[in-house]
Amino acid sequence: MWAYLYRSRLIAISLLTMGGILLSAVPAAAAPQVLTLTPTSLDRVIQPGTTYNGSFEVLNQGQGGYTFHVYAAPYSVKNEDYTPDFTTPLPGAPNVASWFKFSTANLHVEPGQSSTVNYSITMPANTPPGGYYAAAFAETKLPPKANSIVLNERVGEIFYLQAAGPVTQKAALLSWQSGFFQKPPLTSTLRLKNAGSVHYRAAIDVQVQDIFGHNKYKLQTVKEVLPQTIRKVSVSWQKTPSIGLFKVKGSVSLPNQKKTLPTRWVLVMSQPI
Repeated sequence: MWAYLYRSRLIAISLLTMGGILLSAVPAAAAPQVLTLTPTSLDRVIQPGTTYNGSFEVLNQGQGGYTFHVYAAPYSVKNEDYTPDFTTPLPGAPNVASWFKFSTANLHVEPGQSSTVNYSITMPANTPPGGYYAAAFAETKLPPKANSIVLNERVGEIFYLQAAGPVTQKAALLSWQSGFFQKPPLTSTLRLKNAGSVHYRAAIDVQVQDIFGHNKYKLQTVKEVLPQTIRKVSVSWQKTPSIGLFKVKGSVSLPNQKKTLPTRWVLVMSQPI
């Protein structure tokens, strides 16, 4: 799940989140209605020339009713930090948003109530095998007010679609870094590469132990890696002590392979000697 803050020049602030988890800080007095959308993602293989039908549910957890607008957008990422981009498809890929049709474009939901949105995804018959990516959004549409800031919130579902047929999977662990001398928090970094034609899931398991082998911190997470991209994943132990010697180890499970991460020793000191 992730979120970012989008500021419009037209006296509007829109808050974006997947699954309704609002990560951007907003003053309580100005907090918008809280939306939750489920599911937050879909991974599906579709035969070109056919239509897939599905639905998602939007729940109003706020204190007032609202009207929201439903629409689709392309999904890609920028840089190794995977900053989401909902305006540009992956290089050379079609705008998958045009494949979507929704049962309704606008709905009103009262507080504590939910609404189900049905959709269809029609994949063109000539679509080459490989991965295609889009997002579907439900966004509040509050009326503008003179000389004031309007807070709009949107939640979305990411679609990881694969056109059926032979695809190329090329997953690689490019690097694994954890510097010996560090200040808190202890941080390690992995870089994952996808040189194939379809996305893959990387299961990451990292443990931090003290010199006696006692577990002090553990991270288990799964990350999607889009084709023709490199994804950087940072592992940060936020409650790292101010001083200590630790070893960091773990593994990464890629398609058809599991990589053991070389053990790294880390000396943590909040202040230099």
